[in-house]
Amino acid sequence: MSWNEIKIPNIQGIEKVVAEFYVGCIAYMPNCQFRVKITQDNYGNYSGRVNVAIKNFKNGSPEWVGGQGESVDEALENSINNFINSIKSSGRDLSNLTDEDFEWSAPEDF
Repeated sequence: MSWNEIKIPNIQGIEKVVAEFYVGCIAYMPNCQFRVKITQDNYGNYSGRVNVAIKNFKNGSPEWVGGQGESVDEALENSINNFINSIKSSGRDLSNLTDEDFEWSAPEDF
């Protein structure tokens, strides 16, 4: 039996970490690098999660984003594009972003 065939009462789904990527991004981030974790659910769908979020200009809350796809590569590309778009649409001065403009996920969550 494969992991994606496991059925346990009261368990709605299982996700498997299938890839993790380090992405360099000096154009938008003072820290230059972030990570994207890709998981696959038990239905074969892929999801990407980014380990950093731009903070909302109005209230300072993080704008967490990710991406979906039918493959690891598509989920990665969509996650990166969604993250960059969240920075561009944040209302912040893109030429003057600092570490304080971002919130990082807890290391144990990634």
